[in-house]
Amino acid sequence: MRQSHKFLATLDNSFYRRYLQQMLMIVGFILFYLISEPVFANPFANNIPASGPNSCPADHRMYYIGRSAPTYSPIAAPRNLVWREGNQNRDKFTFDEGAAGNKIFYMQFTGIDLNNNQSNNQDYNRRNTPPFFGGITNATSNAINLVHDSPAVRNTNNTVRLSSNWPMSKIGFKIQDLDASRNTGASLAYIEQARALNNGKLSLAYTPPAFPFHDVSDDGSTITGIAGRNCSLNECNIDAAWGYTPANTEVVLEHGNTETYRNSPHAVGYSDFYYCLAPPRIVLQKVLTGARVQTTDQFSLQVTGNTAPTNNFTTTGSGSTIDNNNTATAVAVAPNTTYTIAESIIGGGDIRNYDATYSCSNATTQSATDLSSASGSTVYNSSNNTRSFTLSNLNYGDEITCTITNTPTAYTFSGIVFNDNGGLSGSPKNDLTNSFINTYKYFNGVFDNGESGIDGSALNNLKVRLTDCNSTDITGTTPQNVSDTGSYSFTVPASAVAGKSQICLIQEEPDPWSYSVDTTPNRLEVPINNSVYLYEDNNFGEVIAEQTALVLKKYQYVHQCDANLNYNNILDKDSPLNGFSINAPRQDEKVDPGQCIAYKIEAYNHGHITLTDIRITDILQKTPVESVFHLPNSSGIAASLRTTDNPTSGLVNIGDNGVIITEPFNLNNTTMTTTVSKRTLYFNTKYGN
Repeated sequence: MRQSHKFLATLDNSFYRRYLQQMLMIVGFILFYLISEPVFANPFANNIPASGPNSCPADHRMYYIGRSAPTYSPIAAPRNLVWREGNQNRDKFTFDEGAAGNKIFYMQFTGIDLNNNQSNNQDYNRRNTPPFFGGITNATSNAINLVHDSPAVRNTNNTVRLSSNWPMSKIGFKIQDLDASRNTGASLAYIEQARALNNGKLSLAYTPPAFPFHDVSDDGSTITGIAGRNCSLNECNIDAAWGYTPANTEVVLEHGNTETYRNSPHAVGYSDFYYCLAPPRIVLQKVLTGARVQTTDQFSLQVTGNTAPTNNFTTTGSGSTIDNNNTATAVAVAPNTTYTIAESIIGGGDIRNYDATYSCSNATTQSATDLSSASGSTVYNSSNNTRSFTLSNLNYGDEITCTITNTPTAYTFSGIVFNDNGGLSGSPKNDLTNSFINTYKYFNGVFDNGESGIDGSALNNLKVRLTDCNSTDITGTTPQNVSDTGSYSFTVPASAVAGKSQICLIQEEPDPWSYSVDTTPNRLEVPINNSVYLYEDNNFGEVIAEQTALVLKKYQYVHQCDANLNYNNILDKDSPLNGFSINAPRQDEKVDPGQCIAYKIEAYNHGHITLTDIRITDILQKTPVESVFHLPNSSGIAASLRTTDNPTSGLVNIGDNGVIITEPFNLNNTTMTTTVSKRTLYFNTKYGN
């Protein structure tokens, strides 16, 4: 607002250069703010196209309140801007759209230091109480006007507050006659300023002259009049705009004076209000109840139909976790159109392994869109292995969130029957080097790289059963032949496992069976976790007899029946006549009846799992020459003597023929820091009479 005349002055060159630089900076700000709009932290705020001043983003519906509606499509029937003089209360403008729901736009204009000595240009004899609608000579037209005295610098002397009962993609209006003024005698009267709160942006709606009227802040939220620059009607209009605004959320513009040198009345007008309503938008959310059936399963979701943009959303993660958030970007769709939301599995899995339900809700609670049927089970399409559902008759402003929940329908139990030899050949008992001990993949009960599955197709009756741990096969399953790669897999409905705390996988070995040594039990008990549907690596380890980890070495020493013989003092020798030897006597080394033979049996664990409950049994010779037990008693591993006819009971005496049986013992596994585990048994016999 100015005095009754316009102030003009001649500026020197330095003044001109300074404001020309400011003008160039302002032009740069205009270019930036035309293509940049703020967004709220809301999934529906994404993908809102930029638009110019006094314009909605492309395809968004405009609701205009003013006297000169822009040429824009689609636009609702414009409403005239009116205001009850002096009213600072919240008022509303309603657009009745029938089944699409009423759109209500709220406005409130408040101020202090208001002055009603300003005449309305339609009636120079009438004084108006601000805020009032109309025009002010050489200042505003068709605007809500607030006229202030300027007794002091005020950060805020009036506010504009706008909101709607619907979420808006953009809200904007025009500011008229915000500037600075000098009074008679060229002394500065006031400098006005506008600030857009809530992430609003202000931009110049005019082409700056050689001497611009305003400074624009770097972030575009504030515009300040330049000292001494006073504009006329429509000469320095400003565009105010806000991006996405949730329903019932206010955007606020504050007006104030940064400088006041005398109490001079000044005015500012607000006009050409517009609100933008986005086309209906859909956000997809993914929920996974329970883990993936296959570890490679990922879910791909897509909205298709009519003009829907390509918008695939594919999950990442493993188990029951979705790593890349569970919410897709909002997809804008056309009103009154049917869209299909489809879901498929990538990574080799099958969508039929999951039950799928969906539930859709509208964040715009004022919407009349009927979503009563937007909840249920998705429909399976066998031609493309997808599940899908449809949405229809969406309207502008609808913000639909559809949650697709998947629950695995099947349990999968799989594994491999493998050769646990660590990729080695040969036999530990014939290999006294460290090759078996230091190969930690050997005989460790784990299917390692470099090891291979056992070809079940080349064997008769190598099978695996899925049971309830009480010898009964799980419903719907039969013993399964192991494949040529040693693998097996059972996929069973969730109902078949319901209520069970565990299942058992049983390996059934053929007879004869060359892989006669187990490195894992032939019965694997698998606990059932209600949130886990995939049970892999239920593997059965095997080796051939020549590659067993348990190695027994037997030594003999021929002596003259010394009942006080100290086994530990006898050294290992090449000949059994000189010490413990793994060799038989040579032809020239005779063993005469009546002599004694002491025995040493060493038990080694060359493998990498602990061996438990080992028993060593040795039966004395009965024919053609009978051997009997002789003092000294056995030593080393605890042992007892048994009769030949009943080796499990009935002790024999020294001097009798029989069987020696050790008590159960363990042999620890070898590790990086230990040598091969060993236990030793000693006993003595008399050879004939």
